[in-house]
Amino acid sequence: MQKSRNYYRKVKHVRILKKLKSNREDKQKYRIGVYKSLRNFYAYIFDPWKNKVITSVSTLDKSNGYKGNIVSASSLAPDLYKKMKKLNLENESYIFDRSGYLFHGRVKAFANALRDQGVKF
Repeated sequence: MQKSRNYYRKVKHVRILKKLKSNREDKQKYRIGVYKSLRNFYAYIFDPWKNKVITSVSTLDKSNGYKGNIVSASSLAPDLYKKMKKLNLENESYIFDRSGYLFHGRVKAFANALRDQGVKF
C-alpha cells in the first residue's frame, strides 16, 4: 500500500515540531501555524505554555469568490494581526510553523504579508 502525500507531510511536520520544541520554558515562543486545503487557507496562533490555540483566521470567514489562492491567503494577514492586537500579542516574537508545506505559494504569501504588518519571526 502506497502512502499518500499528506502522510509524508505529517511526518515532516512532526520532525519540524521536535526541532521547535525546547525543554527550557524561557526559550519557547508563540507559534504561527498554517494549514491549507484545496479550497481554503487557515492560520492560527498556538500558545506553547498552555498547549492550545489562542486565535485563528481562515478564508471560510471571508465571502469573496475562490478562497484557495495566493491573494486570499495574503489577505488573512491583516485579520490575524488585528486579533493579535486585541490580545496584546503584537510585540511578541513568533515561530512560523509551515506544517510540513513548502515555503512557496500561499504559505509564502501569507508569511510575507504578516511580515509587512510588522510581525517578527
